[in-house]
Amino acid sequence: KKAAKGEAKLWCTRTKVCFALVLAAMLATVAMMARSRSNHASGLSTLGALPRRATSRILRAVSKEADASSPDIEELDDALLHDPSLWGAYRRESMDAYLAERAKCDEPGHPGWRSIDMDAEGIKNYYTYRLARTDRKEERAMSWEVCDVEDEANQSGWTFTRFGPLVGTGGYDWHEGNIQPVQRHPKSKFITAKMFAPVTENGTILGYPPVHAHHVHYSLEGNQHWLDSHGDSVCTEEQGGTACYLREEPEGYGLPLLDSNYWKLDFILNDVRKEGSPPMTFYMETSLRWSSDTTLKPNARAHYERHATEHYFNTMLLPLREESIMWHSGKWFVPGQVIFSPKDQYPFLHSHRSFLKGMWAFAASPEELGLTPDLLELTPQSAVPEGSSELATERDACWVPRDGDMSAEEAMWHVIRNSEAGKEAARCWLTTNDDLADKRTLDFVPGTDASWRDGYVEAWQQGWEESWYDRAGQVYCNQPWLFEPG
Repeated sequence: KKAAKGEAKLWCTRTKVCFALVLAAMLATVAMMARSRSNHASGLSTLGALPRRATSRILRAVSKEADASSPDIEELDDALLHDPSLWGAYRRESMDAYLAERAKCDEPGHPGWRSIDMDAEGIKNYYTYRLARTDRKEERAMSWEVCDVEDEANQSGWTFTRFGPLVGTGGYDWHEGNIQPVQRHPKSKFITAKMFAPVTENGTILGYPPVHAHHVHYSLEGNQHWLDSHGDSVCTEEQGGTACYLREEPEGYGLPLLDSNYWKLDFILNDVRKEGSPPMTFYMETSLRWSSDTTLKPNARAHYERHATEHYFNTMLLPLREESIMWHSGKWFVPGQVIFSPKDQYPFLHSHRSFLKGMWAFAASPEELGLTPDLLELTPQSAVPEGSSELATERDACWVPRDGDMSAEEAMWHVIRNSEAGKEAARCWLTTNDDLADKRTLDFVPGTDASWRDGYVEAWQQGWEESWYDRAGQVYCNQPWLFEPG
């Protein structure tokens, strides 16, 4: 977990591309570049290293069949669309509005929070706690509290939920929960926003550190990543910080629901404070904003999965000490358009940032881009760290450019520029730059001690490890990205 200090002993990568769409199409290729460990260890500004479980999700597209009166991407405020310095304030204002709605749960006259008797309701659930650096697990009890707040017209509102209490003592201990089915508001026809984050007992939203959201998944009919948060969901402070845990659908759109939909929640949270820190009580808060307005335009999400592997979490073994490139592709089934709304963090990429240098999405097949199988090489077993039980397989393959003095990125673009599709096929990308708040994907966070005398009066403020932590960055796209089936 100290990869940012150049002490990583992890070497696997996971890649998943999701284009959220309503009705979408066109062959898309996503290339991901790993940072070499040697460059990374010498300094994060050099952006060296390899993607560790780089799970990529490029999200959100809207129906091409929307009528002329519906909101359109080009109608977004020009400044909010193009000026990254405004996005942080916009996101914080959105989070303030969320917190104001949640505060109504505690107002006199409001029904407030209610507890769900999961056993009586026939809801399967478990909470498993695992100590740091051990395989010892223990089952713990977990409650589920819900509060509903509707607008004055009773046509939309928030359903706030909390699971816990969870109690951690640092050292990257694991808190794993699973609840199914998850109840929904009976009026809901669309989901228009989500907020998944760890919170304190009084509702303070916790950043990273002190809590790492390994994953928070709301699955819909078996689609595990229908709605989610991860360790890289927090932005740099300039770009909104923990406000980025809140994601809203573009105005006028929503994720459509069926009355028969089956929802499930699963999560793993880690207390990343120093091992042996004072006990910290916190909760998993998962909240959805719903609407019964049937005039909303539907958008949706489609996942383009990389091939399965034999490794834990479907990871992939790649060499740590060299820059590497991997890619995968998928076809659109229906026509559509990718939503580009950076203030709303759409599209976005999920990865483990310590090892990721960049991502590029193309409207072309790998072969049309010159990314052919002969470029790939298998990860040798000698690249697997000593002491590991992992075995490299034929699915653990990547491109490690070795010709000339070009970097891996330069080599990739050299091949693509001379390909059939050319660089014009590029549509969306995320690149890193430590000097720009919207492109910084790692932040250095000073450590804290366990003394209230130094101002750390709450347990969650104490025992922070001085290190680098993942941040969201920003995906950019050429506009518009329209696509057809095929």
